[in-house]
Amino acid sequence: MKRIGVVSSGASTLYAPIQILKQSERDVKEESLVVIREEREGETRFYLGVLRNIRANDPLLPHAQRSSVIDNPELAKLGTEVVFVNSYVRILGELENGVIKPATRPPTPRSYVYVVESPVDIQLNLGTGLVLGSHKYSGIEIPIPIDSLKYHVGIVGATGTGKSRLVLALIKEVLEKTNWKIIVFDHSGLDYVKYFKEHVVDGSKIVLDIETISSYLARESDIEDKEGYLYLSLTKYIVSELDKQTEGSKPQTHIRIDQIPDKLVKIEDIESHLARIKWNMNEFIQITESVLRELEARKHTSVKIKVKLLLYSKQFFESLNERKITVKEIIERVNRNRIVIIDLSPLEQSAKKYVVKSVISKLWQIIDSTREPINTLIVIDEAHNYACERCYDVNYVITRTAREGRKWGLGLILASQRIVDFDAEIRNNINTFFFSRLQTPSDLQNLQNVLDLGGIGYENLAILTQREFFVAGLGNPLKYPILLKVKEIGE
Repeated sequence: MKRIGVVSSGASTLYAPIQILKQSERDVKEESLVVIREEREGETRFYLGVLRNIRANDPLLPHAQRSSVIDNPELAKLGTEVVFVNSYVRILGELENGVIKPATRPPTPRSYVYVVESPVDIQLNLGTGLVLGSHKYSGIEIPIPIDSLKYHVGIVGATGTGKSRLVLALIKEVLEKTNWKIIVFDHSGLDYVKYFKEHVVDGSKIVLDIETISSYLARESDIEDKEGYLYLSLTKYIVSELDKQTEGSKPQTHIRIDQIPDKLVKIEDIESHLARIKWNMNEFIQITESVLRELEARKHTSVKIKVKLLLYSKQFFESLNERKITVKEIIERVNRNRIVIIDLSPLEQSAKKYVVKSVISKLWQIIDSTREPINTLIVIDEAHNYACERCYDVNYVITRTAREGRKWGLGLILASQRIVDFDAEIRNNINTFFFSRLQTPSDLQNLQNVLDLGGIGYENLAILTQREFFVAGLGNPLKYPILLKVKEIGE
């Protein structure tokens, strides 16, 4: 290996200040892997570390004191040999027979420092796992332990950093090297759908629940439904459709509102029933009018609701006829094919949240009934839209997964631009993070609250390019953050 410097005084078991050799000053790079070779009392020890905080210094130009050099160009040309470069090594541990062990004593000053430029330079045994890429400069592969999947993974980075490429690499490694199943919620439909076309479920074909449909109707029609007229009309329409199958083909407007709960309870599989319903706006208007009469709503209220439904919601309401895929069928698909990509792009945000909540809830129903691990990964793209503190119902099932999923092989992969928007309990239960350039310094602060970042600051992130991520936490076999260049994924 190439010698680049020597350890200077003040080393500890975590940090070793070093001075760079003159001939190596232009070659050293931030985040390079290095080896410190210590000769002491006839014993040789090796330390593995990462090069950080490279600084160029000139004793004739002290930072806090004015120097005559800056006012005299001729002097500035002289004495350049006194300029020196120093840095420090973030020690990852002692290297013994390819295994990294905790450092028990600091490296001795004047020990030589060598840069690792190739995987063959050192025999490093990091175990086996999912290979998403390699260390940027040395090319050493960093395997992510498979067992860390159930302890959840966060992937954070600004737009354009390559989060989806990292997720794709992870998905392909999981499918090739494990028996885990994967459900991907593609928020925009642009990141994962094109890679797994044969396994895509169109979000616009998934059955919605009563609450989501009634909320849709209210928004589409610009109706402020504080009294719950639309919700009650919808439930009455649903039980009416059930009664039509046995009592005739006309809308069952005679059903009283107080009969609705008992009739709903009799529907054993409400989701499958919703998939079979014939959605007809004219018949729904008749049901709505009967509800408004029974509740003694004002006549102008009844007319306004009727007009708005006909003008603004007819297309949406009758598009429900195309929603035939149930959450149960989605789970069956993933059990059969090991992967399902749910394209959420056609949906309005509340419907997206409902789909995510329903699928995760169904997985928990299976766990609660069988009490057995299910080895399933839930990948949520643009996760800040679902894991935020104000995301209510969907937040609850994600929080439960973050808190309890490890016991049942139910893992989360949350990809987002903003970790600061994650609910604190969800964030605190993610044990592995990949992070690149961030949107704001507050995102880095939130990471520092849950991880040992090993001295990485905002300036370290600013120099990263696409597909470059630090990996930290349980999934990093080196224990302290290391820079990973994510491998290319072809379509």
